Amino acid sequence: MVVNEFLIERLFERLNQIDRGCLSDFHVVLLPDFFVDHFLFFGDIEKVFSEIKNLYLSGGGNLPGVEQRIHQGGNAANSALALTRLGVRTHLICRTDKLGLHLMRYFLERFGVDLSGVKTDGKLAMTTVMEFGGEHVNAMIGDVGSVSDFTFDMLDERDLETISGSDMVCVLCWNLNKHGTMLAEDVFGFAKRHGVKTFFDSGDPSSRKEEEISMLIKNVLEKNVLDIFGLNENELCYYSDYHDLDAEDEKKVIDAVVSLKKKIYPRVDLHTRCLSCTAVGKDVVVVPALRLLKVYRSTGAGDVWNAGDIFGELLGFDDNERLFFSNVLAGCYISSVDPIPPSLEEVIDFLKKMKKKL
Repeated sequence: MVVNEFLIERLFERLNQIDRGCLSDFHVVLLPDFFVDHFLFFGDIEKVFSEIKNLYLSGGGNLPGVEQRIHQGGNAANSALALTRLGVRTHLICRTDKLGLHLMRYFLERFGVDLSGVKTDGKLAMTTVMEFGGEHVNAMIGDVGSVSDFTFDMLDERDLETISGSDMVCVLCWNLNKHGTMLAEDVFGFAKRHGVKTFFDSGDPSSRKEEEISMLIKNVLEKNVLDIFGLNENELCYYSDYHDLDAEDEKKVIDAVVSLKKKIYPRVDLHTRCLSCTAVGKDVVVVPALRLLKVYRSTGAGDVWNAGDIFGELLGFDDNERLFFSNVLAGCYISSVDPIPPSLEEVIDFLKKMKKKL
């Protein structure tokens, strides 16, 4: 599949018609995770681990010349930053420590993310991300800190007021929160009593037990408290009747989405490296992924895609416009040297370059 010129032109016009001053009228609440991501960039994996093994056998030592970087991480934090960069007012609610809040002020607050809901009586969550080769294949080693036990009871009156006055509330990172199902159930139930839209992305559920996934489906996905369920093809395997999916097999992926939608209440919004699609009732809309010549990272792409999906929902984009915008936003992010989600103007410039190549 190839994105057609008509869709590019339509999205380009749609974005240029947006009243930038009205974007800050939208409020989105995201919870419950912020991580500090520490990246290590390696070349050939065999060579790297051979060098590390030699250091170990010799009693320890130094491995100089490894490019490293730290920046914001966490599903909620990444999506909040991406939405803020687009002009939407975002409110991050999570639990960390004082150092975590200090880092969040540098990575998030300076761009406009509201941190008034951050609790500092917990433990900082950290992830070491090892990226290998030009394909940016990564292995992540994490300390989940206080993300692991965040509950609805930790929300104070101000948090509840922020949620009830928002346009959408998003619960993410279920996979790393042992109370994740109860948190989603409670937050979404509260939101719906105040007419707030709801969005959920579980993250990679492979570390959770089968009965925990079943409980999530029963208590959250099958109930009418959830409006939008975002996921990728790997996560789709755990929720659909298809347990061995290859992103290249587009028909099978779409069939899996359809089978999942038959079982659950919310709209299903899927993103893969080959396509994105949305399923509402019996209808499925499919948009191909972008073909990028240069990719600088893969980590965080799904979070930025979710931000695009939420943005398109808030502004009432048509399904194919919303999916294409999400693809473009994520593509613009991973093809930029700077690991900061793009602004709306940068997305428009990205589209301009796409138009010139047609």
